[in-house]
Amino acid sequence: MKRKMTNPADSWIEGMIEKSQPLDNISSIEKHLAELLIDTCYKNKNLADGDVGRLLASGFDLLVAAQYYSGILHNGWMYCPSDAPRLFYPFTNCCPRHVLENEFYFHNSNKPQSGKIGTATSRILLLFHFTLFKTLGREVELFKGIEPVDAIVVSRSEKKVLFAEIKASPLTIPAISVQSQQLMDELEGEIVKSGHSPLTNINLFNAKLEILIPKRFRRSWKEAYYDMGIRKDVEDREWGYRGLINLLQNESSFFVDYYSFWREAFETYHPKKPESIFWLTNGCGTPYPIPPGWSKRIRGHGYQSVSDSKTSVGMDRTDDIKKGIYQVLKLGTSGKRAKDSWDFKVGILSNIHAARHFDEYLQSLKDIVWTLDYKGGAKKVSDLPKNQALYNLFDGIITFTHSVIRDEWIESLFNLRG
Repeated sequence: MKRKMTNPADSWIEGMIEKSQPLDNISSIEKHLAELLIDTCYKNKNLADGDVGRLLASGFDLLVAAQYYSGILHNGWMYCPSDAPRLFYPFTNCCPRHVLENEFYFHNSNKPQSGKIGTATSRILLLFHFTLFKTLGREVELFKGIEPVDAIVVSRSEKKVLFAEIKASPLTIPAISVQSQQLMDELEGEIVKSGHSPLTNINLFNAKLEILIPKRFRRSWKEAYYDMGIRKDVEDREWGYRGLINLLQNESSFFVDYYSFWREAFETYHPKKPESIFWLTNGCGTPYPIPPGWSKRIRGHGYQSVSDSKTSVGMDRTDDIKKGIYQVLKLGTSGKRAKDSWDFKVGILSNIHAARHFDEYLQSLKDIVWTLDYKGGAKKVSDLPKNQALYNLFDGIITFTHSVIRDEWIESLFNLRG
C-alpha cells in the first residue's frame, strides 16, 4: 500500500500547537479582575458611544496596573508639597499631580524594565482575550506559544488556527499615593518647608493607599483619589487586585472617571497634544522647552524624558512594528502551504494600534498578498502555475482600538460586539 505523504507545513503547525502551553499560571484573583473589567466595559458601552473597543483597551490597562502595583516597594516614592502634601509612586518621570497644571518636577518612574513589561503585558493580553472569548461565547482554544509564535488560537472543529505575534504596552498606569505630613528642612539655619524630593515610605504597610485618577473640571484637570485599601505585608502581592475589584464593584463613579481620563489621554497621545495629562502617557518623550531644574541624562547628552519610546503604547514602538512584520512573514512562509488540513492564519495581536506610526510603517503593507516562485522568473501572475494560491501578509492586525482584518474567521472571532 502506498503511504500517504505528510505535508511538512501540517507537521510544523501541529507540532507548534502540541508544544504550546495553556494559561495555567493565572491566579484566581487575576481571573476575577479580568472578568469584572470585561463585564464593566460592556455594561458601560454608552460611555464610548457603543465603541466597546476603547473601553476594553482601558480595562486592559487596569489589569496591567494591578500587576505593576504588586511590585510596589518602600523606596521609589516622591514627596510632593502643597496645602495637602502627599507621597506618590509614579510610573512616568514626573510629579503626577503638578503635571496636571503643566508644572514639571523630575522623579524616576517605577515602571518595570522594558523586557519585563513585554513579558507581563503579553501574558495579560492572552488572559484578557481568553476571558473575552468566554464572555462572547467563542468556541476556540487559546494557548501561549513558543518561539517563534507568541499566541495560538485554535478551532479544532473548523480546523482553523491563528499564529500571532504579540506587541502590547499600556497607555497609562495611574500613580499610587498616600497622604503625608508637611515635611521640613533646614536651610541656612532656618526651618523651611521641604520641596519635591525622593523619599522612602516606611509606612507602606497598613497605610491607606489611593489611586490618582485625574478628573476634568471645565478646561482644566484636577486630582481625584480613590481608596485602594492596604497592603498588609511583603507577601501581600494581591492588594492591587483587591483594591480595583472593590472599586469596580462598589464605587460607581470610579470607572466613569477612569475611562473619561483614559479616553482623553489617548486623544492627547495621537495626535500629540503635549500638555497636562499627555505627560502621564507612555512614550510621551521630553518636555520642551526644558523646564527649569529638569534632570539631564545620566549617560550621553540631553535631558531625561518623561517616558521614552521604549515604552510606546500598544504596538507603536517602531522596533516592535518592524520585528512584528518579519515574524508574521516568517510564520506565514512556514505554515501557509498547509493545503489539505489546517486553514492557517497569521497576524499581530496588541491592545492599541500603532496610532502614531501606522501610516508610515503599515499602511503600504496591510493589503500585501504573496506567493512563492520556485523557478525565480515570474514577472506577472500568468507566469505562475495555474490556480497557484496567494496568501495575505497579514490575515489580521488585531487590536481593541483599530483592526485591519482580511479574513472572515478572524473577523468573526475578534468581533467585539456583545
